[in-house]
Amino acid sequence: MTFDPGQLGQSKAELAETLRSMRKRASRTQSWLALRCNMSQIKLSKIETARTTPSLVDVELILRARGLLGDVPHATSSAARPCAAARTSPAPA
Repeated sequence: MTFDPGQLGQSKAELAETLRSMRKRASRTQSWLALRCNMSQIKLSKIETARTTPSLVDVELILRARGLLGDVPHATSSAARPCAAARTSPAPA
C-alpha cells in the first residue's frame, strides 16, 4: 500500500517538496538521511523529486530519522489510520 498524499489535500509534488525542504533546512544530504532511514539514496531521491509515491512506512521512516514524528500534523495521523486498517483487514473473499 502506498501513501496517498491526496488524503492530506496535497499533491505528490507538494509532499516531495515538503520532505526535500525539511531535509535541506536541516543542512543534511540525501546520503545522510537515506542511511538513517535504511533506504537507498536513489529511492530517497525519487521520493523527493516526486518520481515515486512513498509508502506510509517510507514517510514515517523519513520523519523518524529527522526526529519529527512527534510533530507530524494531525492530518497525517488521520490519513494513516485508514491505511493501517486496510493493511490489517482480511482480504475480501
